[in-house]
Amino acid sequence: ALSHPLLHPEASTKAVRRYSQHYVDVIDLEENAFKTLPVAEVITSRYPPLRYIAQMDEGGYLVPLRTSVLEGETSELVVTYDELLRRTPMAARLTEMLQLLEEHYRSPVDTEFTLRVSDPYSAQPEVDFCLLQCRPQSHLKEKKARFPTSLNPADVVFFTHRTVPDGQVEEITHVLFVTPEGYFALSTPAERVELIKAIGLLNARLERACFFTVGPGRWGTSTPEMGVPIGYGDIYHTRALVELSGTGIGPAPEPSFGTHFFQDLVEANIYPLAVYLDDSDAVFNRDFFYQTPNRLLNLLPEAGNLVNCIRVIEVESFRPGQHIELVMDDDRGQAVAYLKPNGS
Repeated sequence: ALSHPLLHPEASTKAVRRYSQHYVDVIDLEENAFKTLPVAEVITSRYPPLRYIAQMDEGGYLVPLRTSVLEGETSELVVTYDELLRRTPMAARLTEMLQLLEEHYRSPVDTEFTLRVSDPYSAQPEVDFCLLQCRPQSHLKEKKARFPTSLNPADVVFFTHRTVPDGQVEEITHVLFVTPEGYFALSTPAERVELIKAIGLLNARLERACFFTVGPGRWGTSTPEMGVPIGYGDIYHTRALVELSGTGIGPAPEPSFGTHFFQDLVEANIYPLAVYLDDSDAVFNRDFFYQTPNRLLNLLPEAGNLVNCIRVIEVESFRPGQHIELVMDDDRGQAVAYLKPNGS
C-alpha cells in the first residue's frame, strides 16, 4: 500500500520469507534463451542496487545490508524491497504518477513499469520510472449482500477474510476442485496440458450450472510451479475463482487474486478470492472437498487419469436438497460459502 509502504501483511519473518520472491525470469544472452532461476543464483554482492532489493535473514530477524554479501551468503537473502521503499522516493513518485494518470483517464489505472535506481551509492538516491503499460481499471459490479448473522459450523464450506469484495452468488450447485496434491504430482508439461484441456471442457459442460472453482496457488500463472496455468478462456463460466495457499499446499506461493486476467474476471463479474490455510480463523471443509463423490467421469468420461487431480462436486451429493450460498462483505472483510436448503 503506497500510503504505508513498509507495512508487511505477514506477521513473522518466517512468513515474509515464505511469501517473498524466490525465482527470477532472465534472458541468457549466451544461450539466447529465456530461463527461470533461483534468486540466489542470479544476484551477487557485485550488483550495486542489491541493498535496495534484499535483506539478510540473521537468525529470524531481517536486517538491511550494511556490508558486502560474502559468497555463499546469498541463500540467506530475502527479497523484500524494504530499503528501496525506505531510502528512495519510490512510493511518493508512484503516488504522484497514479494520481496524475487517474485525473486524466478519469478512472483508476492499471500500470506496468520498470524502475532504475539512478545513483545506488548516493545517500539519497533518485529513481527513474519507465511506464510500459497503462489502462483504466474496470470494477466488479458489486452488490451489497446480507452476511449471515449465525451459521452452524457444519454448514460452512469455506471462510476467509482476505481481500474480500462485495457481492453474493446464490444457488451454487457444483464446485470444480483441483486438488493440491494431485496437481503438484503432475510431473510433465504434457500432463499439465491435459489438465488444462479437461478444465476447459468442464467449463463448457457446466455452462448451465452455477459453480465456483478452487485450486492451489495462482490461477492463470505462466509458471506451473506456482499454480494452475489456465487462461481466462478455460474458466469463464465460473462464478468465483478461489486460490488456496498455506501449509500443505505444496510450493504454492501467496495467491494472486486473479491478477493474471483480472480485467477479464471483472468484466464477467467473476469474484477472485483466496483462502490462507495458515490463518487461525480460516475454514476449509475437507469432508466436503474430499469425501463427496467425484462426478468428473459423469461429465468427462475420457478423463479417468485425472480423477486424483480434478474433483467435480455436486452439492446435493454432500447434502441432499441443499445448495451453496457465497456471501462476500467488504465492510466486514469476510467471505463465507455455506450450505442452505433449496427454496429457502
